[in-house]
Order: sequence, then structure tokens, then C-alpha cells
Amino acid sequence: MKRFIATLLTVALALNASPQEKYGTEEAWADAQIARLKEKSPTAQERSQWFREARLGMFIHWNQSSVVAAEISWSKQFYDDDGEKLLHNPRPTLKHCKAQEHTDWISWFKPAVPKEIYDHLHKSFYPAMYNADSIVHTSMQAGVKYIVMVTKHHDGFCMWDSEYTDYDIMSTPFARDIVSEMADACHRHGMKFCIYYSQRDWHHPDYSSENLPRYNLYMRNQIKELLTKYAPVAGIFFDAHAWNKDPEVWESETLFKEIYAIAPDILINNRCGVPGDYYTPEQRVGSIDMETMWESCMTFTGEWSWRGFANEVIPVEKCFDYLINCAGGNGNLLLNIDPLPTGQIDPREKSRLKIMGEWLARNGEAIYGTQGGFLRPADWGVSTRKGKNLYLLVKDWNSFPALLPITGLKIKEITVGDKAIDFKAGKNGVELSVPESCRDRYVTVIKITTNRDLTDRELL
Repeated sequence: MKRFIATLLTVALALNASPQEKYGTEEAWADAQIARLKEKSPTAQERSQWFREARLGMFIHWNQSSVVAAEISWSKQFYDDDGEKLLHNPRPTLKHCKAQEHTDWISWFKPAVPKEIYDHLHKSFYPAMYNADSIVHTSMQAGVKYIVMVTKHHDGFCMWDSEYTDYDIMSTPFARDIVSEMADACHRHGMKFCIYYSQRDWHHPDYSSENLPRYNLYMRNQIKELLTKYAPVAGIFFDAHAWNKDPEVWESETLFKEIYAIAPDILINNRCGVPGDYYTPEQRVGSIDMETMWESCMTFTGEWSWRGFANEVIPVEKCFDYLINCAGGNGNLLLNIDPLPTGQIDPREKSRLKIMGEWLARNGEAIYGTQGGFLRPADWGVSTRKGKNLYLLVKDWNSFPALLPITGLKIKEITVGDKAIDFKAGKNGVELSVPESCRDRYVTVIKITTNRDLTDRELL
């Protein structure tokens, strides 16, 4: 029955395509093959405006692996073993690709979970405390502007009620569509809802070089299902072969055009053989880039899924480092949470999100809707700009320069919060002093109001 309903859905989508959608689809596909924002069409630049203004998103890595506090997907063994020897681990891979999957055990893959255990974890997955509205409320309090939820990771388990597989959330004792509840909560609260979908699938029988066309059809059907059932979906984070620039692996042209036919305004990342709309440094903050949109995905623990309370969570100061360095580099921060098997956010992560949100409530003007620069990131902090305002986000006063190389501008005012700051502007730069009583515990924002628009100012 599931297959029959899915086929009807696919046919209906094809019949409803209009000539206008066809035109938009071709234009969107052309844009997806261009990396630099200014070289894309005006339509592409307009539809991505929200992303550039958002600056902070929440990633949600979570599935049945949380039951045993193991890394999502990567901890699974693919041979019969007791989880102790860590012998060669022959993961399913696509041999004809230019780059191969990880085959060696990396530290954050451990502990290895025997196949006979991992493959049955979903039968014990019952997150009784899962409340999508609560998670969205926490994200809003943290100043988050969009959520990216893992719908299917490399292990192939689907966190929604899929018509194309029985290896999904409805096969758990929980039997509630987790993706649907999150999408609905985001839509109710005005939060942009995006999905993560891994093209890898270590469960599907057709995931192989020999049967890849059949698998790609399965993948496209699932993507169309997600975009239709949980609309509107603002973005897709694909996750396979970011280093492989061959779009034929995933039949990217067919895939992207089918996506755009359903969601013409959607944003797609660079991990599907073409540049898409933005690139995605992982577990590192990207370098300053004024040409191409980017988003750094970072974790609280160095790992993606919940690994227990013995795993340390980074201090909030590190969270602020991530946030301001992304904004100062003209990129976004996608900060990952890894819910417990109960469905709740780790309270340690929640406390850090709360502090970030309180800071953003006071200083969001220096983050949201800004560009990076024009001063390059340095040890003391970063700068952002918007209109005639330059913002200095200072985290280390010991390395703050005595003379800021700001020249060729008339400075009208310098403030910290609602307090005016004394300054001296000369031909070589600007000197200023911020009293300790005005300095923020985490990051101090100095607002410099000038006489002209700083949008096209060259980086220093």
C-alpha cells in the first residue's frame, strides 16, 4: 500500500507542473551551478537574502543511536563482531566515485556498536519527552533564525512516516512522526524549517555502484515526499561526497529540478556535486569570504549525536567564538544540538543557548543582517557592518589595538550599549577607550556610526 500511494504522489506532482514552474526550474538549476552570489541571477540573490541575514541556525542530529549514546550512523559495525576488536569495517560505498567513504575507525566513531544491536535500536526508541514546540521555543530564546533537522542519516533510518520504507519512525514503539511535529512547530512559531538528508544509505539494498540509479530514484521520491508533506521547507542540507565534484553520482540535475518544481525558493548546500547556494565548513569556522555564502556547522561536544553526560560540553565562551567569527567572516553558524533518548535537549547545551540568546537580545544588531568586515578577524575579535554602522565585537581586550586602522571616514559617534565613548580620529586611524564598567562579560559590541554606507568598503 505504501508503494502504491507513493506512486500516486509522484504522478500527481508531475501532472501539476506548469510552464512557469518549468522556466523557474531551469533558471534555478543554472544558478545552482554557480558559486559566487553576484554571478547568480537576481532571483537567486533575492531568495537567499533571509539566509544571509539570519546568521544563526540550529542543527538537530538525533535518531535511535541515542538509545546507546553512540555516534549517529558512524558507530555502526557492518560485520558480525562483538564490538571490541575494531577489525576492518567494510561500510557500503560507491566504488566508482572519485573519493571513498571512511573505512578506518576514527576516534569519534567509537565505541563501535555491533550490527545486531545497532540494527534493532529503533525497537527501543521511545522519546517520551519529545516536544517540538519546546525545542523551537528554546531555539527562539537563543536567537536562532532557522532549524535544520536530520531526517535521514547515513544509517538509512527515517525520522518521518515514509511511504517508501518501513525502516522509519513508525516502526518504533513511539510511532509518532517526529519530522512532522517539528515542521508544524516551526511553521506555527515563524521559524524557518530546513531538512538534512544524507544521500548515503547503509541500510537500503540498492545503495551500491551497480544499483545506484534505482537507489537515486528512491532518494528523489523521499525528497519529494518531505518537501510535499512538510511544506514549506526553506532549505536542504545534503551530506555526501562534498569533495566529489561529479554531479552524475547523484544525478544532480534531475534531483535539483524535481526539488525546484516543488519548492522554487528553497536553498541547497554544496554537498551534492554542484555548488548550490552555499558551502559548508564542518567543525571549523570558515575564513572571511565576501563572494560566496557559507555556513559552518559546529557541535557542543565535538561529536554529532548524544554521547552521554560523561561527554564534556564546550563552555559558552567557545559558543560566542563560533558565533562572532562566523558573522565577522560573512558566514552563518549552524550550531548542533543532540537530543537525549528522551527527546529533551541536554540541559548543559540548553543553558549555553539561553546565555547566547540573552546576549543577542542586547547585541543582535551587530549580528543579524550584517556583512562581515571591513576589518578582518583578529585575536581581539571581529567586525561586522550594516549601512553606515561598523560594529567591533571584542572578546580579548589584551590584544585590542591602540590604533584602529579606520581612515577615510567621518565618525559621528561611538557607543557601547547606550553609553557614548570618547574617541580620537586622525589620519592614521582611530583611538578609543572603553571603560571596564561598559565591557560585556562575553563579547563587547562597539558601535561606530560613520557618514557613509560601508557595504562596498574593501577589507582591511
